[in-house]
Amino acid sequence: MKATGIVRRIDDLGRVVVPKELRDSLKITEGDTIEIFTAEDGEIVLKKYSPMAELSDVMTSYAQTLSSAAGASVIITDKDTVVATSNVDMDINQRPVGDRVKQVFDERRTIAFKSNAPSEVVDYPEFDNFKSRNFIVTPVISPAGDFLGTVILASESELSDFESKIAETAASFIAKQVEVD
Repeated sequence: MKATGIVRRIDDLGRVVVPKELRDSLKITEGDTIEIFTAEDGEIVLKKYSPMAELSDVMTSYAQTLSSAAGASVIITDKDTVVATSNVDMDINQRPVGDRVKQVFDERRTIAFKSNAPSEVVDYPEFDNFKSRNFIVTPVISPAGDFLGTVILASESELSDFESKIAETAASFIAKQVEVD
């Protein structure tokens, strides 16, 4: 484990402030969920929690099923990274999300776009070899209103309103499966 040199006092309510520099470097924002671990030697470890990543095996099966129904490749992300894909040959799991996905975080609405640079979706240069050039990116928003991630449909051919509705339905289904306190 790496020491940060940061020391904080616990307040009378048992709270500890995670310094802004650490939150920024670990991409922890207000409202994010933190998982707490303890070690036998008395250490407490805080880790950013991704309910979407916790279900990555289920998400992969769901992405494959959704891909068959939609006739498009499917990528499922949490706020930061890819957690599942329908295409087993596409090795992009755990890759950071790109600018277009971050745009969906901010706007909280489905966007459809064409691109010759798929790295706008997944920030990974080798992903630019991916054949799909048409994308639908749909936010996964919890019943409490928290942004959890996205469902992305990708295809070589034009994607219609039908595929957009499929992505929105999938995002709604996933949001109900992922519970965060």
